[in-house]
Amino acid sequence: MKTVKTIFMAATALMLAACADTDIPAFEVEKPAGMHLTDSLNAYGVLKSYVDRAKYPVFKMGGATSAGEFNKKGVRYVLDKENFEELVTGNAFKYSSVVKNDGSMDFSTITDFLDNAAEAGLSVYGHTLCWHSQQNMVYLKNIITDPNAANYLLHATTSEPKANPWDWELYYDLKTPLVKGVEYTIKMRAKASGDCEMAFWPGDGTNTQYLPSLKAGKEWAETSLTFTANIPITRLRFCFGKFGGDLYIDDVSLTAKGTTANLVANGGFDEEDISSWTKASWLNFVYKREKDADQAGGGSFTEQTVKDTLTYAMGNWIKSMMEACNGRVKAWDVVNEPMSDGKPSELKTAGRDGDPKKNFYWQDYLGKDYARVVIKLARQYGGDDLKLFINDYNLEAAYNRNAKCQGLIDMVKYWESDGVTKIDGIGSQMHVTYSMNPETQKRNEEAYVNHLKLLAATGKLIRLSELDMGLADAKGNTVHTADVTAEQHRLMAGYYKFIVEKYLEIIPPAQQYGITNWGVTDSPAGSFWRADEPIGLWDVNYNRKPAYAGFADGLAGK
Repeated sequence: MKTVKTIFMAATALMLAACADTDIPAFEVEKPAGMHLTDSLNAYGVLKSYVDRAKYPVFKMGGATSAGEFNKKGVRYVLDKENFEELVTGNAFKYSSVVKNDGSMDFSTITDFLDNAAEAGLSVYGHTLCWHSQQNMVYLKNIITDPNAANYLLHATTSEPKANPWDWELYYDLKTPLVKGVEYTIKMRAKASGDCEMAFWPGDGTNTQYLPSLKAGKEWAETSLTFTANIPITRLRFCFGKFGGDLYIDDVSLTAKGTTANLVANGGFDEEDISSWTKASWLNFVYKREKDADQAGGGSFTEQTVKDTLTYAMGNWIKSMMEACNGRVKAWDVVNEPMSDGKPSELKTAGRDGDPKKNFYWQDYLGKDYARVVIKLARQYGGDDLKLFINDYNLEAAYNRNAKCQGLIDMVKYWESDGVTKIDGIGSQMHVTYSMNPETQKRNEEAYVNHLKLLAATGKLIRLSELDMGLADAKGNTVHTADVTAEQHRLMAGYYKFIVEKYLEIIPPAQQYGITNWGVTDSPAGSFWRADEPIGLWDVNYNRKPAYAGFADGLAGK
């Protein structure tokens, strides 16, 4: 990347071959070297210029962006400003991006983003108020855990002190090897019947990294050490051969520097499965999961107590978000991805529909009416004029014949059946794939059209909320970006054109909230989202692709 200083109009002309406003003062832009567009793509205007305002007066051309990148006012800022009318952030407005482990909230990225979007003349769509994913699990689990409930720990009993540290030892086997050169911290609470040192000697099955000891005394205390892995460690080895008696450990965690993810599953021993903890068969001592005898046990949190606590937490979250936005976000995904994949007429639930260790299913605690609660709070703190959407994926899917779409429509009807709850719109995410199998592609197109008809019949605002497109070969295998042929680019462009045209044709103009382009650029290898897939209208160097032309032609009705 080479850096050039330019005014906004010059940056836009060089990078995007588009008309630009001149009301933005000079700023530093990083311009990719060698950004050249083909003549045919260069002839196209910016995306939003193709929306026919006379025919589609309420349609918004949206784009997804990174708040952090947009706030830098670099290349991405220019692209977003010129091509889109409304922005949605991938992560910045989500619960875990704002709420800390102690429940405090940091809205600084959001407020900076709103300021910069307003300066660029762009509206902002809020994503999302209530979702099961990307929640702060530490905080939410903490506020609904009864402090008087039984606590579990791991208890090891040895007969006598031995001569060597390795004469008694416990192992924990990691699911994924540690990365050489990365700094980690091992931490636990520990107690013993006497002073105990646990030599920490992790290894990879062949080599051992000899590290200092973790310690335990007669009172519960935290013990920890920080180290840099010099081998790809697969087993944590705790050696306490010189100790005889009772050793108790709890709240075991292993985290990489800069992260909070615990690499030790069930480190609090709250779940019965401790199969990842083992010892050598020839070591004659016992270890087991048991209740902490120091606690009274029992607990008194009722289901209603938990429900009330979480309702308060949701209210505090929404109230704080609305205060931070200060009226500048007029439309929201109020509930995101509520419907089950396996049971598309039912709400998602922990276990069946996702890992409860990683996801927090509000509906499991607040009940089937949870959306009513969230919508009531959103209107209470954000005003009755908010446009509130229920957003979900695979509504256009052919594999279940649009069963999830119908399930969501029926659930929306149920939520509104109280005569109070008002849901303004439905968002269909549309993470689609062009199939090189003609029969599969035909079914996909038919299911897409059918789902538009189902959505149009609701009378609600309809938003294609996260449109991006991958590519699969005739056998269903993902085609990676570097392997896409010119002909396949042409076919993908045609599918974009089809998707946009059918939306404008089937959804009545008064119900057309708009379309948001989610995968603005191709996804790089290693990305958490559709890694190394050709999902963008631009490539990773911000060159327009044939998909851009297909999208623009769809908007223009060419």
